[in-house]
Amino acid sequence: MMRRTLAVSLFLAASIAALWAAAQAFEAAQETRVSYKYISSALAPEAAAHETVKWRPAEAELVRPLTGADAVVIGRALQEAWQSLAVAQENNAPELLADSFTGVARQRAALSVADAEAHGGRMIVLSQEATPVFFHKDGSLFQARIEMVVSRYLSDAGKLDTFHIARESGVATLLNGSNGWRLMSWERRTSEPLQQSAVSYSGKLVGLNYYPSETPWREFWPAFDAARIAEDFDRMADLNANCVRVFLTRDAFLGDDVGDTLEKLSTLLAAAEARNLKVIPTLFDLKQNYGLGTWADDSLYLERVLSVLRISPAVAFIDIKNEPDLDFEAHGAAKVQAWLRSMLALTRAHAPDHALTIGWSSAGAAETLINALDVITYHDYAPVEGASQRLSVLRAQTEGRPIYVTEIGESSYSLVASFPGSETTQADRLQLRFKALGDADGIMVWTLFDFPEVDLSVVGGSPWVKRLQSSFGTFRGNGTEKPAAGMLRTEFARFTR
Repeated sequence: MMRRTLAVSLFLAASIAALWAAAQAFEAAQETRVSYKYISSALAPEAAAHETVKWRPAEAELVRPLTGADAVVIGRALQEAWQSLAVAQENNAPELLADSFTGVARQRAALSVADAEAHGGRMIVLSQEATPVFFHKDGSLFQARIEMVVSRYLSDAGKLDTFHIARESGVATLLNGSNGWRLMSWERRTSEPLQQSAVSYSGKLVGLNYYPSETPWREFWPAFDAARIAEDFDRMADLNANCVRVFLTRDAFLGDDVGDTLEKLSTLLAAAEARNLKVIPTLFDLKQNYGLGTWADDSLYLERVLSVLRISPAVAFIDIKNEPDLDFEAHGAAKVQAWLRSMLALTRAHAPDHALTIGWSSAGAAETLINALDVITYHDYAPVEGASQRLSVLRAQTEGRPIYVTEIGESSYSLVASFPGSETTQADRLQLRFKALGDADGIMVWTLFDFPEVDLSVVGGSPWVKRLQSSFGTFRGNGTEKPAAGMLRTEFARFTR
């Protein structure tokens, strides 16, 4: 008997080692090295594909009328000028200014880049509204009054030291030369801090994170199926859930078919409202790049999605970003935190009546920017033995603000002999975590369904992780219940009593 037990143990150990080695080899095979011919490509200034300058009508007749085509070309020159300045500051690359600035504006921009390199300061123009003031008869000179939202921050030793966001106005003058329009001067006249105010939220929430089984992550919005979503929301209501957390992929709402995608979002919110499900929309899903040249597009994304979210009674509160703390190491904590503060401020400007949060990856990470948020949310995948203590420590710092654990989860994947888990084990472990987190204001389970296919760009290339991630559902991919579903039906009802 001892020999058989030893043989089984050795077999399991060998299997796991082989699987781990295969995972490492696969991940190594996915690594690529990219070479660039031009410095501008390597620095990825990412000229905006979207028109981010909004035009107001001239208040007096212009000598030369501003046509629609003129507005597009000049608007692009304005947005590319400030974008190139942000990227030049970020990379200490003043040579990037040549295509967008001329004259005194270029001299001042170059000084700004040098100052940024010396002291760590950054300036990012997030949005612009332009009112034409003067257009020379020969089309060589253009002047406009500009109102813009500008984010500035200073980092020190990799940490965010100072942050400021303001609504500014001034006059921009552009020169039309042989290489197109360039910013010749910028005269700032006013600057007012962007007003921000806290919004309270309360209520017990229990529910699930949601993607359809066959179309998770990037496939969700392009393959949106209203009938399937209604059916899945019925499943949640039957589990006694009163909330669903959904993810708004950044690129899906920046595409050319944004009108259709916004209509899909409205349909989803209406389906949730009809079933008494509150919605936690999580923004900027799968945003991979925090480069300063992308922030104006992020502002446009917010304006679009918030035009729908702010008028829906189904929305509980708005989650700005999923697990941004996991991006600190790769992109820099100061930059990511400055981006978060910028997006929080813009969201408050567009949706002033909605409470805001950030979906941190752990209770420890949730201490970050804690005073800038209305609701505290985090994910709890750490050992269940410390779950109650983690919640208690965080609670002591929130000054009465509610805490929602917006992701807990257990995989039911079984490699062999219920290792590392099973469907029964999944239900038991989830129930233990529910009990440990009983003092939270809400708990959300990852996820409604198992996924036949997972997005490797999201979960990584490891076959082991892929198998685990495919089996976190409380329903199997074919729509049948796992034991966890029955357990949640009971726990959800108990939690909200």
